[in-house]
Amino acid sequence: MKTRKPVVLIYDINNKLVDEVAQTLSSSGLLTTINTYNEGNATDVLAQYNRGFGLLTNKLSCVITGWNSHKKPRDQFLYLLRDMESKSPLRGPTAVIIITEDHRPDLKLRALEAGVAAYLHIDTFKDHLLPLMVELLDKNNPIELNQRARLLFAKEQYANESEEV
Repeated sequence: MKTRKPVVLIYDINNKLVDEVAQTLSSSGLLTTINTYNEGNATDVLAQYNRGFGLLTNKLSCVITGWNSHKKPRDQFLYLLRDMESKSPLRGPTAVIIITEDHRPDLKLRALEAGVAAYLHIDTFKDHLLPLMVELLDKNNPIELNQRARLLFAKEQYANESEEV
């Protein structure tokens, strides 16, 4: 019997980034990726992978997305996903990884507070993405990864504040 590969949804308005992320993950042979280039298609994929009419955690292993600079922070795809998940007490959070060129501390904090497993920079994500995905899928630990990312962010903020004094 053939086992199914974990499925990862990749969504960003930057088509080149979506293709680069998919290439990085697909080359390993460990994952199946679904590439989407607009929010409507990404939302359709979320609906297709829902279980139990949206009451149970979906079958997606991870969502990789970025910040859409044309939208307000509260209107980002991450919050659409979290809103869908909050409608059922039986549904757990889907692992999310943000890849962005915008490292504003306020956006990074918002993402971490929304439970993202990692917040990666567009220039260096290729070095970290595949090992991160292997750890995420192997241990099924998005909450632990989020806690680690939050701790790292707090250390960075403390170091920045210490330098300013």
